[in-house]
Amino acid sequence: MLPIGLGLGAIGAQLSGLTLSRVHNEDAGSAAGLFNTAMQSGTTLGLAMASFVFFNHAPAGSHGTTVTTAFAGSIWYVITALTAMRALMFTLTEPIKVPDRR
Repeated sequence: MLPIGLGLGAIGAQLSGLTLSRVHNEDAGSAAGLFNTAMQSGTTLGLAMASFVFFNHAPAGSHGTTVTTAFAGSIWYVITALTAMRALMFTLTEPIKVPDRR
């Protein structure tokens, strides 16, 4: 669980700052709500995909090493996705300061 926590911590704080810095002040509330919805939807989709991989390796009623092997197999998909997301964040440009609408 340590790699997942480190991966989410390395991505979460910077992603919201990069995303919401490009929004006008008047639209900040709507943008934050939409951003939060997208984050929750992405987390749900990621969990569903990791569960799919896990339960393909460990059918219902499995015990012992089967479950351990299934967890080890599915955790690499999660770590790979978090690493790819972190790498893609470096390709983003500096936050654009949007001029006020006055």
